Amino acid sequence: MQQMFRQPNPSFFPLIFSILLFSGFTVAYGSEVDIDMGDASANEQRKMQQWVSGGINAVELSLGTLPGRNIKVELVTKPYASEPVPFAQVIRGRTNKVKLQVNTAWPLQDFIDDWTLYHELSHLYIPYLDFPSFWLNEGFATYMQNIVMLKSKVIDEATFIQKLRSGLERGRLNTITRPGKLSTVSNDMWRKRAYMRVYWSGAAFFMEMDTALLQQGNSLAAVIRQYGTCCLAAESSGQALMEELDAIAKTTLFSSTYLRYSDRLDFPIFKAEQLAAIAQHYSGEP
Repeated sequence: MQQMFRQPNPSFFPLIFSILLFSGFTVAYGSEVDIDMGDASANEQRKMQQWVSGGINAVELSLGTLPGRNIKVELVTKPYASEPVPFAQVIRGRTNKVKLQVNTAWPLQDFIDDWTLYHELSHLYIPYLDFPSFWLNEGFATYMQNIVMLKSKVIDEATFIQKLRSGLERGRLNTITRPGKLSTVSNDMWRKRAYMRVYWSGAAFFMEMDTALLQQGNSLAAVIRQYGTCCLAAESSGQALMEELDAIAKTTLFSSTYLRYSDRLDFPIFKAEQLAAIAQHYSGEP
């Protein structure tokens, strides 16, 4: 069964959600989100719609209006899954689709606490890039899922920092067993099973960019919000994306750091004070 519903203003959400549940919704400036929930029961549909709606609100709080006029969210029920969202992917096209496998038996709070929806929605804010630059795609979504969860109060500063530390350590260990230039490994990530190196090298890149931007009174989230209003394309190259972000931020750091990371053989190291500065900024923003 396919349902559509209208995204309400978050401040009125508890009062009007039940009225609008099956009516269709528009996100921010007109993005229509079509939710396909298969044969879920009425209670499961209600829970899933509340989860997806809240996830969209959380991502938009950090990154601005959800890109695209039409977006489809497809939920595929996996009743025996050992977690709320065992698998998800973005399928790009004329209408972008976020496809998520879900075990609807889990409580709503477990879905809210799960990172997957925030990760997949974050993918939509930058183009699909060439495979040697794919570490940017996965790194951006990996970093932003944590920013979104922090800013929307799903996690606190300490949990945010711990999640980044743990992820960076997984990336470091995977770099030892999956050597080579990052761009080369990224180009063959699936066969090499170099997911953690690719994802977390990319996340480290955006953490480094965010740290530099924060020191200049800017932020990565602010740059991406501007990018979404002027320049977002369906597909691009890593170099072209970096040049566009440089133009918005009035810097050359994106391009120069991108070239350095593409050739990296090692894994980046971050200091505790860098992680703390990022956490403090995003937890303190209104």
